[in-house]
Amino acid sequence: MAKQEPYPSTLTDREWKVIEPWLRPAAKLGRPPRYGRRLMIDAILYVVRSGCTWRMLPHEFPHWRLVYYYFAKWQKAGLWERLQRVLVEKVRVARGKKKPRALRSSTVKALRWLASPESVASMLARRSWDANDTCWWIPWA
Repeated sequence: MAKQEPYPSTLTDREWKVIEPWLRPAAKLGRPPRYGRRLMIDAILYVVRSGCTWRMLPHEFPHWRLVYYYFAKWQKAGLWERLQRVLVEKVRVARGKKKPRALRSSTVKALRWLASPESVASMLARRSWDANDTCWWIPWA
């Protein structure tokens, strides 16, 4: 059987060496994981790069629910934000630029407001059926 060509979103060995230290090693107790962390990252990158839904992951990857579980777990742990911060810093330094500065206080305040209950309530109010101008009923039914 011929070896399948990698997808354009597949990590190279060099990219994997940069990302691997940021992922926690598998627990020593219990059953060992069925799939490697690199395959999970490749599956997540496939969804992100291709724009497909989780359910449309090709069969070469683990089941979409397992891939999404790891994506959500790492998102909750803040892995994606930390990775982005580190990678941006590495790229800037490699290009001879200064390290990125901290966010301005006005940006931090705006980000706090976006996560506040007031902003969530206003978004829900704007999305209510009563406030929607489009007709949602079927006239011929």
